[in-house]
Amino acid sequence: MLLILSNEDVSRLITMPDAIEALRISNREVAALKRDSEYRLNRARTNHYLPWDADASPDGQAVLRNGAGNDPRLLYNFKSMEGGSLHFGVWALRSSSDLVKLSTGPYGQLHTYLRYGDLPGGHGYSDLIFLYNIHNAQFEAIIQAAVLQGIRVAATSALGTDYLCRAEVLRAGMFGSGWQAAANLRALLHIRPGIKQVKVFSPNQAKREAFARRMCEELHIDVVAVDTPEDAARGMDIIYEASSSRTPVFDGRLLEEGQHVMSLGAGDEHFKRRLIDPVGVARCDTVAVHSLEVKYGLEEISDCVESGAFDWDRVVDLPDLVSGHCKPDVSGRSISFFKNNVGLGSQFAAVGGLVLKNAKERGMGFELPQGRVSQVMER
Repeated sequence: MLLILSNEDVSRLITMPDAIEALRISNREVAALKRDSEYRLNRARTNHYLPWDADASPDGQAVLRNGAGNDPRLLYNFKSMEGGSLHFGVWALRSSSDLVKLSTGPYGQLHTYLRYGDLPGGHGYSDLIFLYNIHNAQFEAIIQAAVLQGIRVAATSALGTDYLCRAEVLRAGMFGSGWQAAANLRALLHIRPGIKQVKVFSPNQAKREAFARRMCEELHIDVVAVDTPEDAARGMDIIYEASSSRTPVFDGRLLEEGQHVMSLGAGDEHFKRRLIDPVGVARCDTVAVHSLEVKYGLEEISDCVESGAFDWDRVVDLPDLVSGHCKPDVSGRSISFFKNNVGLGSQFAAVGGLVLKNAKERGMGFELPQGRVSQVMER
């Protein structure tokens, strides 16, 4: 049977600790095979854009003007990536179909997906994971990606932080107040449960204050909305960036000894995003990224390499951290930076494969006969 699993199903089938451990396994697999010339676990993410006509639908102009930001323009975006996991026994293809708004705000340029019922006609967006069994080549599952995407990104951020940040931390700064910020904060507390206070900044006062109230109630820690970027960076043990900005969210000169910085905002083949000031990145003792298989999404690091601050040989990736090939200094004096720069198909194979396994064991999901999707050729 082919299983179709909804976001609601996914939320009941995987926990954040489960996802972190699944991605730990996945990164060990990537480390073991990344220098192999015969086998590849990933096909790097690709983005394709098309121009968008605001007059092509009755509510097109309203869609264009809705939301924050000045000088908006919309583009159609199709994104896909794929990869596998030997441990979980699946190959995953993730694809999404979106409208993306480019605009400018008080703190720089913005890059925002229209995913909150604000597409023309009020439609939802399409973001799906397709899983294939690597043992019998069968198409096994279609999974709605929204919930699993948030868990995957946040678990990757937490995994990088776990290897780069000292254990005794009390204060964190968060840049961003959307769903990615919420997911990343939840994941952070799983690996650093000693955090007692979080200061959050985003340009929209109402949104950052609502985020602080919601997270304070959910996580039972002190979450405070602050009025300036400086307030979310100074004196923090950890600084997390999970925003829709395209420019640095704070002055890199503010970085202090012992701080760990994580950024998940990344550009692609067409649009550059520098969320952390390269001046700050150049001051870091350890610079690590999720993946070095692709160079986009690493704009701040590329700037440092081009300026001569350091070279690419000094940059390590998450598979090398997880496998133990690299063991960075996490003392109270060093500054570390982790760039969660890109999604990989192997990640979706790991967390999607775990979701599928749990769904089968619990009898969850909508079943579709394999005969509807598989075929046998006649000679």
